[in-house]
Amino acid sequence: MIKKLKAFLVAVLLPGGTAFGQQAPAPFLPIPNPAQLRWHKAEYIMFVHFGMKTFYPSDNHMGTGDEDPNRFNPTQFNTDQWAKVAKEGGFKGMVLTTKHHDGFANWQTSTTDHGVASSAWRAGKGDVVRDLAKSCRENDLYFGLYVSIIDHHFNKYGSSKHQSYGDYYFNQIEELSTKYGPIDEYWFDGFNADNLKMDYPKIGRMIVEKQPDAVVYDSGVLVNTIPDRCIAWPGNHGGITPDQNYRQLIDGVMRWYPNEASIILQGNWFHIGQPAVSLEKMKEYYLTSVGYGSTPLMNVSPNAVGLMDEATEKILIAFKSWVDQLHNSNPAFKKKATDDGHRGNSKKYAASQVNDGDYNSYFATDDSDDKASITIDLGKKTKIDGFILQEYIPLGQRVDEYSIECRVDGKWVEVFQGKKIGYKRIILAGAASAKDIKFPVSDAVRLHVNKSLACPLINNFQVIALGGIDNQSLRSNPYK
Repeated sequence: MIKKLKAFLVAVLLPGGTAFGQQAPAPFLPIPNPAQLRWHKAEYIMFVHFGMKTFYPSDNHMGTGDEDPNRFNPTQFNTDQWAKVAKEGGFKGMVLTTKHHDGFANWQTSTTDHGVASSAWRAGKGDVVRDLAKSCRENDLYFGLYVSIIDHHFNKYGSSKHQSYGDYYFNQIEELSTKYGPIDEYWFDGFNADNLKMDYPKIGRMIVEKQPDAVVYDSGVLVNTIPDRCIAWPGNHGGITPDQNYRQLIDGVMRWYPNEASIILQGNWFHIGQPAVSLEKMKEYYLTSVGYGSTPLMNVSPNAVGLMDEATEKILIAFKSWVDQLHNSNPAFKKKATDDGHRGNSKKYAASQVNDGDYNSYFATDDSDDKASITIDLGKKTKIDGFILQEYIPLGQRVDEYSIECRVDGKWVEVFQGKKIGYKRIILAGAASAKDIKFPVSDAVRLHVNKSLACPLINNFQVIALGGIDNQSLRSNPYK
């Protein structure tokens, strides 16, 4: 791990392998570890609820633990199709419910008789976790495991092999951590977790040993044991509030602890036959999660035959097209950018770094400056729909207050004020997250960093102009 940390810091301090020398800004602690940074860059991940409740559909997503395993019988089960739909929707990964509150195990386990091994599906030899892990690897998708901390089946019937639920649960996590290759994320659902006697430090140590590159959504139960890899719940199953502060004081130490929003797209966590939300609703969810600096889990669950719905697939394809438009409709790309002073007067830290399409190049000021101003000349009058801002978070979250101006007929007009930027901040005029905001037709834009906790580092100042997309100039989003 020490070697990995050194390599990570070298990559952070020397973007693109270029030796920046002593002028490089020092990290402003805390900083995300490599797993957390990979999570940020995923931007949005598919949450997949699939299990016994898929075959006992109801408005209540919690099973009882009494369900008949033989009801689990997805006759067209195909995780390659799930992965295909995820890719079409622009998702960078998938997190699967390996066990929900009913206790039904979606993998071949020796810990319980309540799971796929006890079902008639594939003669008891099927393994949902194995198949999806393979599909994710083959499709270059991030792979994560949801494991409910509670288990209604164990509570009712116990286990002939385990005297305590703590031992039972630890063995389940250990199986999942050792049988299915690299795990990118663990998702521990802490509903009612305070009533359970669990050795969370033991679980945390095992995860660090077996899956050292995983990030952990911990429901507050593991952050004191493995704080440097945890992510948090924002308190609701929708978007989050803007100005997210990744810096949180935990046990007297400032830690990197960002929120992961979790969002239902089909009326319930498990498939109950409801259609997916509208494209407009998906846009709103995106802008109030990704647009506020979070990486959400967007729940898209397979139906009872084991496939993603075709209607949902079509909405996800349209959603990805819209996300691509947001990022590709950038009239500020490589236009003339100037600043009121940059680090050591080096071109490596000049304003031109904020619109060059390179995530690892960034504008920076001298250490003594906590304010900055960056101006981009658009070259012509442009109808502006919004902005995308990014800090270079591998070196920490710094910006505390900022504002944006537009030049209209030679005069500068302030159009937006904000606080935190973080990994990404999207401001889109007319959206639910900014419905009272309109931007004027402008020929130049300016970003002011008015307050920063350390010298500000900006690696993306982007203009959204949806009405002026040139199809021949569309680019894939480089800021990931």
